[in-house]
Amino acid sequence: MNVFMLDADCNKYQNLVFTSEEDWAILKQFDGKNLLSSWNTPVVEVFRDDKTGQNFPPSDFPSLVSDVPVFSLRAVNVLKGILQENEEILPLSCAEGEYYAFNLTTSIDALDESKSEVKRFENSSRIMRILKYAFLGDRLIGATIFKIPQSRATIFVTDAFLRVVIANNLLGFEFVNLWEG
Repeated sequence: MNVFMLDADCNKYQNLVFTSEEDWAILKQFDGKNLLSSWNTPVVEVFRDDKTGQNFPPSDFPSLVSDVPVFSLRAVNVLKGILQENEEILPLSCAEGEYYAFNLTTSIDALDESKSEVKRFENSSRIMRILKYAFLGDRLIGATIFKIPQSRATIFVTDAFLRVVIANNLLGFEFVNLWEG
């Protein structure tokens, strides 16, 4: 099993931005708890670089912010089973396409700290940054998309997730291979 860091290819595909400054506060709500009952659908738009005038093609995984994944309707339809198992698919309002924020609440304590290379805060045992990842593979059996307690902003996926994306030719995903187990 391999573990990858999931990221959006924001240099080749469209990025989204909030249309209202107030909507940026929504990001604080993504803290591992359910949001559906209190979700107020924010408005987003495709980012346009007025300086270069460059328009990137649409993406199935557009960048909004790094720790809140966003999927197109097409990606949600393909990945629905995986996403629903790992929490909430939340609608976004966008005039240029149908997009959904994903509230990932699956956290697996699978980092093998003894074999990983980590930088800790001074005078604390808390991890500041993970430089090299090692995982406890037995804790990841059946996992597809998850976070770890030591790095709540990073989204990890396994081979199973990657295979579905590739098999369905979903666009805009970047996978950084962090660990081969």
